[in-house]
Amino acid sequence: MVRTSRSRRESEAGIYHVVSRGVGRQLIFEDDGDRQCYLDLLQREVEGHGGSVLAWCLMGNHTHLLLKMGLADLSESMRLVNSAYALRFNKRHGRVGHLMQGRFKSEPVDTDEYLLTVIRYIHQNPEKAGIGAAASYPWSSYREYAGEPAVADTSLVLEMLGGVSGFKRFHEASDASAPCVDENRGRRVLDDDSALEAARLLLAPTRVEEVAALPRERRDEALCRLKAAGLSVRQVERLTGVSKSVVAKARAKAGQ
Repeated sequence: MVRTSRSRRESEAGIYHVVSRGVGRQLIFEDDGDRQCYLDLLQREVEGHGGSVLAWCLMGNHTHLLLKMGLADLSESMRLVNSAYALRFNKRHGRVGHLMQGRFKSEPVDTDEYLLTVIRYIHQNPEKAGIGAAASYPWSSYREYAGEPAVADTSLVLEMLGGVSGFKRFHEASDASAPCVDENRGRRVLDDDSALEAARLLLAPTRVEEVAALPRERRDEALCRLKAAGLSVRQVERLTGVSKSVVAKARAKAGQ
């Protein structure tokens, strides 16, 4: 696990798993235009500092990146990416204030085994958030590995796995042997960040805070969708404002 000191650990292989989150768990991507803007900035800064993007996944309120570059260049690149993106996001959506939650998290990736663990962990984020399969999620590098690379340098990992078919087989399995930075292990429900993110994506265009005011049939359907995605009753109650007794009744009615 990553140490909690302010100093970052240097990777002997020059590869880092990087996580950035929205302040207060808020969304940092409102639409695909935001996501493409972030990717453009990321690619420009990383490659401009002599590095490469090995894998990426953009979730609603956080990002997972696997970057190959020097530690000093990593810090400078991520500072520039996150600050430039925050300025553009705020201007585009008419908001002010910080967008990202403090400094990004990072961990060194120094073995081939852990490199593959992190690659799979990054691509399986949508599945763990209850959004959908890695292969069908449009905002990760999974599709680049399975087809034509655009942002990610896929050559190293594909060579290690024996090509695209080996890559796909590898991602069909999960690996509980090595935890990644920012991962919560041993929980049967989603962590609160993933719960919020899954709720927003599953219910769109309806906002989570609007669920309580929906007609009963639509409200109960929304509650059941949230439970089916892995949210706990307490999480559904906190996010929607609907009491846990109503959530339980909706589940019972739907036979969940």
